[in-house]
Formats: sequence, C-alpha cells, structure tokens
Amino acid sequence: MSDLNLTAPICTALRHLRPDIKAMAAYTPGEQVRDCIKLNTNECATGPSPAVWTTLANLPRGSDGLRQYPDPSATGLREAAAALYDVTPDQVLAGNGSDDCLTILYRAFLTPGDRVACPWPTYGLYDTLAALQGVEIVHVDYRITPQAWELPEALARQGAKMVLVANPNNPSATLTAVDELRRLAERVDGILVIDEAYNDFAPAGSSMIPYLASHPNVVVLKTFSKSYSLAGARLGLLFGHADLVAELGKVKDSYNVNYITQQLGIVALNDRDHHRDLVRSTIVERQRLERGLAEFGWSWPASAGNFLLCEVGARAGELYLGLKARGLLVRYWDRPGLNTKLRITVGLPAHTDQLLVHLRDLLNRTASC
Repeated sequence: MSDLNLTAPICTALRHLRPDIKAMAAYTPGEQVRDCIKLNTNECATGPSPAVWTTLANLPRGSDGLRQYPDPSATGLREAAAALYDVTPDQVLAGNGSDDCLTILYRAFLTPGDRVACPWPTYGLYDTLAALQGVEIVHVDYRITPQAWELPEALARQGAKMVLVANPNNPSATLTAVDELRRLAERVDGILVIDEAYNDFAPAGSSMIPYLASHPNVVVLKTFSKSYSLAGARLGLLFGHADLVAELGKVKDSYNVNYITQQLGIVALNDRDHHRDLVRSTIVERQRLERGLAEFGWSWPASAGNFLLCEVGARAGELYLGLKARGLLVRYWDRPGLNTKLRITVGLPAHTDQLLVHLRDLLNRTASC
C-alpha cells in the first residue's frame, strides 16, 4: 500500500516558464454556466441556417473528409467568401475563429519592442495577444458621450506598427463611420486592422472591405460566431491585399480550419436568405429590448451590434449577481469605467421577457430596502 501524499507536489517545470507569461493576466472569457439563459457573450440567439444542420447530418461517412487532413487553404470557403464580398479568393484567409486571424497578424507583424494601439475600452484579447508577443499595447481613450463613443484623434499618433479598431466596438456596440476609418488608414504608418465581428448588424455600407484596394495597409476581420450562429464551429475570415494575405499564409498553422467547419462555413455563406432574416430579427428584438430597458431609466450608446452596454449606476454589480442567481447571465466588469455598466446580449423574445421581469423585481426589491 502506497503512502498518501496529501500535499500537492510543486511543479518544478514552472521555473522554466517565461517570466512575462507568469506575470501577465489571462484573458477572461464570458462565463459558461449550464442551464442558464446566456446574455453575456453575444452569441446569436437564433440558430444557424437549416442548411448547416442538413450538411452536418449528411456528411458522407465513406468519404475521406475526416480521415485525411483538411484543405490547408480552405479553398472552397475562400471562394464562397470572395463571391459574397466581391473580392478575389487570394484576398481571403480563413482562421479558427477571427481570434486565430488576430494571432496570425500579431505573429506576422510584431516583434518585441514594437507597439500596437487601440481605442479603449475595447476587446480585451488585443491586450492578451500583445503580452504573448512581448509588445507594448497603448490604450487611447474613446471620446465618450451618452450616445456615442468616438475615435480619439490621437490614435494615429502613437507610433504603433499596428492599430486595431473593433467596428462596431465591443463592449459599447458603437459604430465608426467608414469615412473616418479611411482617414485613419491614411494617417496610420503601419497596419490598420478593422475587426468587424458585429458589422453584419450595422447599417448597410459600414464595412471597410469595399475599400481594400484604396487602402493596402488595411486588414478586415469577419467572424461566423455572431451573425452566422456558428460560435461553436470556430471560423473567421481575414480580408486584405493579395500580396499581404500570401505572406500571412506562411504564419498560420498548417491545418487551422477543420474539414467539418469548412463545409459548414460554405453552406452558411451561401444561405443568404437565412442570414438576412437572422440579422433582421435580431435588430427587431434589440429595439424591443431597448424599449423595455428604457422603463428603468437606463441609457446606452446607440447600438450597431447584437448587444447593449447599459449605464446602470452603482447597482450594476448587485444586479449582475441577482440575475445570475436567477439563471440569467449578463456581462459585468468590476473595473473603473465599466463597473457601473452591464452588457446585455439580444436574446430570443422569451429571453427578453424573462430578463425584464427579473430586472423589474430586483430593482423593486432594491428600492424597498
């Protein structure tokens, strides 16, 4: 009978870990809690195209799709994306989510001592990737008004090799006009990355993809995690000048998008009717959610995404915990600038109804104390 060691052994391998990795803060994704209504991670409430489910169910068992490596270039997927966005396939690179595309960009362009810049607050993964790459990231505060978050004039003056702008922004859901982004591209002495994860929910004409020929230093990212309801499949696209995309292809993992995801992505891109209906229904429900939340006297900047960043006040953390206890997850950040706000994803109509009922009850309980 062996002796029981009740003290966990020290992991001696940790002493070989990079000091900057030990010191860095990990990216914090939205909570994943079973049996909850998830209004915290901006997944689309409506499911993917029925054609996606049909394709998934009917993948040929006798084919070599799973036995062999997938197409490393995701040729069919890139061709479908090129046809949809009126570019050439050699202007498209596929990634394991748009986060993978971001990682490729960081690895290709940035070395220790370089600088990356972004308006702030924005998507926290930009910071994590900078730490991993050993580069400095500069936050330039948005010019925030009750109705809008405006790009700071100083963003282009940071000496950054790469500038990142989420458009619409996360967590604010605010949109920067294409004309302003084009002016920024002319001023940036480096690469301008426009992260369009939520752009399908924005008004027509909000994408920078049609202007890539005029701005060869611009890269645009798209994701299937939001308006295509394929967050679990992990698929993203990068658009840029063909010469640049060819170089980025050297940096990506050899087989970064699996066979099944490639097939589902092609089908999703081709089902335009479902995509239009999904976006339209999401915007209609966003407007209904706004009307309901307005009854509480809350405010938020104009949203061009599938979520709202609500100014709640000092009770934000309390309401977040109260909703969580009742099986509803919203996003809360306990840090200056965001700790009076809740980010709420647009859900199904039933989700909106439950959210409003529970918020009304929680606010009434607070008021009566």
